[in-house]
Amino acid sequence: MNIENLRRLINGEALNEPNVSSVIDFAFESKKVRQGFAFFGFNTTPDEIREAVENGAYAIICEDDMQVIDKEIAFIKVDSLGIALMRLIRFESSYKNLKFYLVNTVQKSILQHTTLSKNANILPNEIGELFLKIMKANSGDIFFTDETKLLSKIAPLFETVCTDINAICTSGGSIFSSSFVCDEIYYQNLNFPRVFIGYLCGLLKFLSHNKINFKLGDMKNIGHFEPIFINNAFKIMPFGASLMAFIVESDDELFDIEASFLKKNFNQDIEICTPKSMPSKYTTFYFDDLSEIKNLKSFHYALIKCQRTELEAILNTQINQKNLFDI
Repeated sequence: MNIENLRRLINGEALNEPNVSSVIDFAFESKKVRQGFAFFGFNTTPDEIREAVENGAYAIICEDDMQVIDKEIAFIKVDSLGIALMRLIRFESSYKNLKFYLVNTVQKSILQHTTLSKNANILPNEIGELFLKIMKANSGDIFFTDETKLLSKIAPLFETVCTDINAICTSGGSIFSSSFVCDEIYYQNLNFPRVFIGYLCGLLKFLSHNKINFKLGDMKNIGHFEPIFINNAFKIMPFGASLMAFIVESDDELFDIEASFLKKNFNQDIEICTPKSMPSKYTTFYFDDLSEIKNLKSFHYALIKCQRTELEAILNTQINQKNLFDI
């Protein structure tokens, strides 16, 4: 990229008149700078700037005041590196005609467990990773994200991947596996919760209709509606090894969707558990402390509003019982 064009795009102030005229790549760490790179220095130190110059930087771009230590390369000052990077991201996105699509939280998790063709990617949320991904993208590449605010900054005219509200599972299986037909293709016994079948079918139809090659992976652990099977002593059991299971969900919106699904499909032996500070209209069991879920009696499935790691820690905690030597 031409350095003068770069300066104009980021609305930067040139601190000198360099001899070099263009940069070939970008870096955010001075140790990763190579010959011809532009170095973006976030909260950088003079030593880091010097290291970037010694490693071959052709441009140094910072928010803070800095000394021009090499007159042959460009030193550019900006008011905000974050805004400067977003300007470049918007320019590159438009110039390369990149396509951006909004997915929901579950669909993003599905994509993270799916092998996609090289022209389709999940958009990083971190500004540095996002910038490098866009700069290295090819014309017409496709990006998915579940961050509406991020997309509104990059490409306000983004499209949304819809849910297939008509998707229906075939008979058989369990609530944690699905068999269904989508676009005349039969998917049998996928490790995917039935409650989200509309999200999955909507995504599969989108990928197919847009000729994006994909291969579904194992989606047993997509991070939502995850079961933890237990025995009567609340000891964690292998998947499917008991008739009792806690189902974990931390997302507010998904929790209510899952609670409604369980209430609709099971008339009894279902508990919906939330902290007292975060009630749901479906709640049947409130707790102040997560350890109180061990007070539950006679249930088949218990949906709990919490993080999986929190619940596993509680279940893995053994109660110390007194023995004869303690008496």
